[in-house]
Amino acid sequence: MTGPARSGDVPRLKALWQSAFGDDMAVIDRFFQSLFRPDSTVVCRDGDDAVAMAHWLPMTVCHDGKGWPVAYVYAVATDEAHRGRGYCRDMLEYFARTLPEQGVRGLVLVPGSGSLRQLYRRYGFSDYTAVSLQTLDAGAAAGTWEAIEPPEYLTLREELLAQRAYVSCSVPILSFQRDLAAHYGGGLYRLESNGVTGVGCGAVDGDGEGVIYELLWPGDRQAGADLMAAALGVSRLLVRTPGEGTPFAMARWLTEMPPVSAPYLGLALD
Repeated sequence: MTGPARSGDVPRLKALWQSAFGDDMAVIDRFFQSLFRPDSTVVCRDGDDAVAMAHWLPMTVCHDGKGWPVAYVYAVATDEAHRGRGYCRDMLEYFARTLPEQGVRGLVLVPGSGSLRQLYRRYGFSDYTAVSLQTLDAGAAAGTWEAIEPPEYLTLREELLAQRAYVSCSVPILSFQRDLAAHYGGGLYRLESNGVTGVGCGAVDGDGEGVIYELLWPGDRQAGADLMAAALGVSRLLVRTPGEGTPFAMARWLTEMPPVSAPYLGLALD
């Protein structure tokens, strides 16, 4: 049976999450404290036991002052003993049937691997956004940086992206992204250098290198990366910026596709 989650499912859903993704329980707890809602979570049941889950979070494709609501599908997981039964497909079809009545135009997700990208193609998704990924060695930082709160980051982010199509998220989603990054030694940052203002979100991986989930910097990428490296205390980092080259988010449209091609989506809660 496929349908909405119940409040009593939370312990089981947390166990599913940890088994599927290996995240620390502090991260999982934070998601369920801040973003979980039973009516935006679908589960598949074996008897009364939730054996698969998928969550959706509200985001908006923005361009030229207009917006189109989409559902960001997140943390799709199936209990190992119940895989291969089509539960992922069933949950996505549940979203496809029920979300248009809430004004949602489409489903957006970021596959965690190439094999998952192929799987989602079979479920009606196609590549929708791309990013530029580059590994950089840090140089001397020429400027300042400071950790900032989600509302300020959101304001600066939307100013920096105003001249292009992009996917916008809410302060609660940014708050979880901040907490996720902070758990791994990072956060949300305002960057300043020679009159240029930018923002970045990053963390430190298990090898002590920086992972920049988003760098929005109007000037030279290296200068912004140097500031992020200084903020994180790392000498080498993988930087994700708007651009082309690496397929990122996929989309499946439930109503007419918005007249926007290749918007930028960088913050994926990954």
